[in-house]
Amino acid sequence: MTTKRGKAVREHRVDLGADLRIGRAREIFEALAAAGNKATVVIDASTVAKVDAAGLQALAVHVVQWRTAGKAWRWDNPTETLRTSARSAGLDEALGLE
Repeated sequence: MTTKRGKAVREHRVDLGADLRIGRAREIFEALAAAGNKATVVIDASTVAKVDAAGLQALAVHVVQWRTAGKAWRWDNPTETLRTSARSAGLDEALGLE
Protein backbone atom coordinates (compact mmCIF):
# COMPACT_ATOMS: atom_id res chain seq x y z
CA MET A 1 0.00 0.00 0.00
CA THR A 2 1.26 3.49 -0.76
CA THR A 3 0.21 7.02 0.07
CA LYS A 4 -0.56 9.76 -2.46
CA ARG A 5 3.08 10.81 -2.33
CA GLY A 6 4.27 7.30 -3.12
CA LYS A 7 5.60 6.52 0.34
CA ALA A 8 5.06 3.00 1.62
CA VAL A 9 2.61 2.58 4.47
CA ARG A 10 3.76 -0.12 6.82
CA GLU A 11 1.06 -2.44 8.04
CA HIS A 12 1.39 -5.59 10.04
CA ARG A 13 -1.45 -8.06 9.46
CA VAL A 14 -2.62 -10.53 12.08
CA ASP A 15 -4.92 -13.21 10.66
CA LEU A 16 -7.24 -14.50 13.39
CA GLY A 17 -8.24 -17.55 11.37
CA ALA A 18 -11.55 -19.36 11.74
CA ASP A 19 -11.21 -20.45 15.38
CA LEU A 20 -10.94 -17.75 18.04
CA ARG A 21 -11.43 -19.99 21.06
CA ILE A 22 -9.39 -20.97 24.10
CA GLY A 23 -7.23 -23.45 22.17
CA ARG A 24 -5.76 -20.58 20.14
CA ALA A 25 -6.11 -17.72 22.62
CA ARG A 26 -2.44 -17.75 23.62
CA GLU A 27 -1.31 -17.88 19.99
CA ILE A 28 -3.54 -14.92 19.11
CA PHE A 29 -2.46 -13.02 22.23
CA GLU A 30 1.22 -13.46 21.32
CA ALA A 31 0.67 -12.54 17.65
CA LEU A 32 -1.10 -9.34 18.68
CA ALA A 33 1.61 -8.55 21.24
CA ALA A 34 4.30 -8.88 18.58
CA ALA A 35 2.27 -6.80 16.12
CA GLY A 36 1.91 -3.99 18.64
CA ASN A 37 5.56 -3.10 18.11
CA LYS A 38 5.00 -2.58 14.38
CA ALA A 39 3.43 0.29 12.46
CA THR A 40 -0.30 0.04 11.77
CA VAL A 41 -1.82 -3.25 12.94
CA VAL A 42 -4.49 -4.77 10.70
CA ILE A 43 -6.57 -7.47 12.37
CA ASP A 44 -7.91 -9.80 9.67
CA ALA A 45 -11.11 -11.24 11.09
CA SER A 46 -12.64 -12.22 7.76
CA THR A 47 -12.81 -15.96 8.48
CA VAL A 48 -13.67 -16.01 12.20
CA ALA A 49 -16.41 -18.63 12.66
CA LYS A 50 -15.99 -19.78 16.28
CA VAL A 51 -15.47 -17.47 19.26
CA ASP A 52 -15.37 -17.85 23.03
CA ALA A 53 -14.58 -15.60 26.00
CA ALA A 54 -10.88 -16.48 26.03
CA GLY A 55 -10.52 -15.43 22.39
CA LEU A 56 -12.35 -12.17 23.02
CA GLN A 57 -10.15 -11.47 26.04
CA ALA A 58 -6.99 -12.03 23.98
CA LEU A 59 -8.25 -9.40 21.55
CA ALA A 60 -9.53 -6.99 24.18
CA VAL A 61 -6.24 -6.76 26.07
CA HIS A 62 -4.40 -5.44 23.04
CA VAL A 63 -7.15 -3.44 21.36
CA VAL A 64 -7.94 -1.52 24.56
CA GLN A 65 -4.22 -0.92 25.14
CA TRP A 66 -3.72 0.32 21.57
CA ARG A 67 -6.76 2.57 21.69
CA THR A 68 -5.62 4.09 24.97
CA ALA A 69 -2.11 4.68 23.60
CA GLY A 70 -3.36 6.13 20.31
CA LYS A 71 -1.74 3.33 18.30
CA ALA A 72 -2.83 2.95 14.67
CA TRP A 73 -4.80 -0.24 14.12
CA ARG A 74 -7.91 -1.37 12.25
CA TRP A 75 -10.19 -4.31 11.60
CA ASP A 76 -10.26 -6.01 8.23
CA ASN A 77 -13.72 -7.42 7.50
CA PRO A 78 -14.78 -8.76 10.92
CA THR A 79 -17.40 -11.49 10.56
CA GLU A 80 -20.90 -11.22 11.93
CA THR A 81 -19.99 -14.12 14.25
CA LEU A 82 -17.25 -12.03 15.85
CA ARG A 83 -19.46 -8.94 16.05
CA THR A 84 -22.33 -10.89 17.65
CA SER A 85 -20.04 -12.62 20.14
CA ALA A 86 -18.43 -9.33 21.16
CA ARG A 87 -21.86 -7.71 21.54
CA SER A 88 -23.12 -10.63 23.67
CA ALA A 89 -20.08 -10.32 25.94
CA GLY A 90 -20.47 -6.55 26.21
CA LEU A 91 -17.12 -6.01 24.46
CA ASP A 92 -18.27 -4.63 21.11
CA GLU A 93 -17.55 -1.02 22.05
CA ALA A 94 -14.20 -1.81 23.71
CA LEU A 95 -13.16 -3.77 20.62
CA GLY A 96 -14.34 -1.10 18.20
CA LEU A 97 -16.94 -3.45 16.72
CA GLU A 98 -20.04 -1.39 17.49
